[in-house]
Amino acid sequence: MYDNNITKFINLKDADIEIKRIDTIGMTKVITLEKRLFPHYCPLCGFKMHSRGIYQRTVNHPILQDGFALKLKINQRTWRCINDNCRFTLTDEFSFVEKYRQNTNITDLLIVEAFRDCNLTASQIADKYNVSDTYAIYTFERYVNMKRRGFTEAICVDEVHVGISRVCNYALVIQDFATGEPIDMIINRRKEVTEPYFLGIPKKERDRVKYLVSDMYRPYTDYVNSYFHNAVSVVDSFHVVKLINNYLLIHLRKLQGRYRDRDQKRHEELEQELGRRVAFTVSREYYLLKNFKWLILKNRSAIPYSAKSHLDRKYNCYMSIYDYEHELHKIDSNILEMRDLKEKYITFNNKYSGNHKEARQGLKDIIEIYRNSKFKIFNDISYTLEQFQEQIVNSFIMIERIGEGGTYLSRLSNGPMESLNRIPKDMKRNARGYRNFYHLRNRFLFSQRRNAAMLAVPRTMEEVCPKSNITRGPYTKKIKAKLFKK
Repeated sequence: MYDNNITKFINLKDADIEIKRIDTIGMTKVITLEKRLFPHYCPLCGFKMHSRGIYQRTVNHPILQDGFALKLKINQRTWRCINDNCRFTLTDEFSFVEKYRQNTNITDLLIVEAFRDCNLTASQIADKYNVSDTYAIYTFERYVNMKRRGFTEAICVDEVHVGISRVCNYALVIQDFATGEPIDMIINRRKEVTEPYFLGIPKKERDRVKYLVSDMYRPYTDYVNSYFHNAVSVVDSFHVVKLINNYLLIHLRKLQGRYRDRDQKRHEELEQELGRRVAFTVSREYYLLKNFKWLILKNRSAIPYSAKSHLDRKYNCYMSIYDYEHELHKIDSNILEMRDLKEKYITFNNKYSGNHKEARQGLKDIIEIYRNSKFKIFNDISYTLEQFQEQIVNSFIMIERIGEGGTYLSRLSNGPMESLNRIPKDMKRNARGYRNFYHLRNRFLFSQRRNAAMLAVPRTMEEVCPKSNITRGPYTKKIKAKLFKK
């Protein structure tokens, strides 16, 4: 009666189904269908069965056709055996929709595919496919069960704050440096969790690892001695520069605090002298240290010296980058000298990229310069650099990485991990937090692995959500109704 393309589009594999009518209501096509009538016989006694009438179900189909949403109205018959001693009943079954469902079976696959986008919350996915949040999450858990991937030549490790519970506060993420994809996420970074995890992996697989990239957190660098005996520890340049900038930032904040206290004291003295309240105004020194300390922390090569001068209301004149540097130098003559010492490490880091043998001597020279510096903060930095000397030198080794355009050589770095670690944080913020670590882990791995596979045979609801012996209490609306009657 109707175009057979619609039957193919809805993916109706049942040969005995026919479309009775198609109605268009706005931008929605309502398709009424039912099974063709044919004699039914009881599967138990063989007697003929008769129809007890039609029960109409409305089922949503999530795929659009020519811009129209599809809604299926199914005329479902119930059949009863005419044998008085049997009276067996059965109901028409349709392969494209399960019993008691309000959406076609293809909805499940579309829901799972939507979970590949880590920016979408379960609530947004549920709204899109007209299901509940709980159903969307359970559907994802039924079809997706991500396993740990095997270790590769170079791996990165770092923690990410998930804040689910005391047991799961900082999770440990393991990444394949070559592809940038996550290998696994562990519920906690503590030794009592990581030790049985790593020792449970075959030694042959652990011995495959040659480079372990991490920050300066000592338990991470000790992994090579405890679990990866054929690997060397690598501390990337990003964390070394971050260490130096943290020392400089502490120094600048202390200086800023001293000028804030001085301004506050002067303000109190002025109010006592005048005998009235006066609006508090910060000094130029505090203003500079608060708003322009980036001139000290940022690499000089990245500072926009060519930027045009602009009118600064605090100084009431046009100021350039050079003017602000000059004013900072007037506040503390050591500030720019400290920045120059930091720049020596930046120059060293760029000079020996890919040449770790010569980088060893270059790092020794930097350590010697910092050790003989008149600034205590650089004396402390030299001690740290000496402690992690071998790990820092290893960061100048180049290995192949896999990109969209093919393979290319890249320095060992924890930069890819820093980028990957942002994903769970964004997921947690978008979803207003997670209560189940394993769901977070499952979704994180599924969204960040290329072509992550679904289960060929989905798990049952009992496997995903085992029933407990706790009985459900009364609904809130019933309790309110009882109280209202009283």
